[in-house]
Amino acid sequence: MNQESSRRCFLGSSIAASCGMTQLGAMSGQDSAQTAGTLDIHLHLFGSGDSGSGCRLSKNILEGQLFQLLVGVLRIRERAKTIDEGYVLALAEHLENSGLSKGVILAQDAVYDRSGKPDWEKTPLYIPNDYLFRVVARFPRTMIPCISINPQRADAINELERCVEKGARVLKIHPPIQGVDLSEKKHIPFFRRCADLKVVVMVHTGHEHSAPIFSAALAHPRKLTLALETGCTVVACHCGTGWTTDKMDMLPGFLAMVRQYDNMWGDTAVLGSAGRVRDMSRLLADSVATDRLLHGSDFPFPAAPLAFAGSLGTLEAARLQAMGNFIQQDFALKEALGIGRASAERAYRLLCEDESQR
Repeated sequence: MNQESSRRCFLGSSIAASCGMTQLGAMSGQDSAQTAGTLDIHLHLFGSGDSGSGCRLSKNILEGQLFQLLVGVLRIRERAKTIDEGYVLALAEHLENSGLSKGVILAQDAVYDRSGKPDWEKTPLYIPNDYLFRVVARFPRTMIPCISINPQRADAINELERCVEKGARVLKIHPPIQGVDLSEKKHIPFFRRCADLKVVVMVHTGHEHSAPIFSAALAHPRKLTLALETGCTVVACHCGTGWTTDKMDMLPGFLAMVRQYDNMWGDTAVLGSAGRVRDMSRLLADSVATDRLLHGSDFPFPAAPLAFAGSLGTLEAARLQAMGNFIQQDFALKEALGIGRASAERAYRLLCEDESQR
């Protein structure tokens, strides 16, 4: 997988810094009381399937250095007898103590073959929608379900309708991992049904470094044109960003599309990481784009405030790095960069206030 070792280095240093400075972070305290609802729109649900959840993680991920680091830092094995349950408890703790009102919890669909059946050999991770619903039901005050449906599955529309009946109002597609080209016209009926049901469609855009992919080109923001023109409200996760070492620059595509489509949004998930400092700066310099940003952390992947010391100053970056709560830390970093609260309140209005009017 391209640049995997570099990602591990970035994340490993961030995790180590967070652990080593937790005591200092405790002194920073919680944010002041919120005057408006705030939402983290991008929190991953993970599991190995060791509790009968139906989750899957490939051997490479389970045995990889990154996964083992996260298991240790989040104290997953200390919290419960299974990885599934330990992760749920870690996620719930970080969210409930983050200072944010709510969080959107993401499932992850499989890769599908040409007949629309799951291709498990090519699927690096899988988090079933039914497991997502069970987890979210345990924490209804803070968690909102985001189902995952690969439109290439044979029963994609039936699954969409089934999940909407269970309360889903947002779904996630990850084209480069799931091997789906969203620009193909065969997906029009699926997107039309999403629009009819007022389901917000979240799509990974930009470069992916944490799992094997089919093609980086599948993540270009221009691939979202079909869904947008079919009438969907679309969130371009990560805003088409990447590292300076990534060959294809997709951010300009996102910046152009938010000017072209009123139903286009972008989330800030993973934009607090060391690898995306340059693209985060480019994004923040565009006032049109910043007005379309929705707050997301990409938990469990931590932010790296020290990487932003040039903008924030060393002392402020060190204070933020010291926070032991990954979700709170990411939000605080983006507040310091001037976009956190506005984008979190914007995300809340988009998903939670619209929900109250349904």
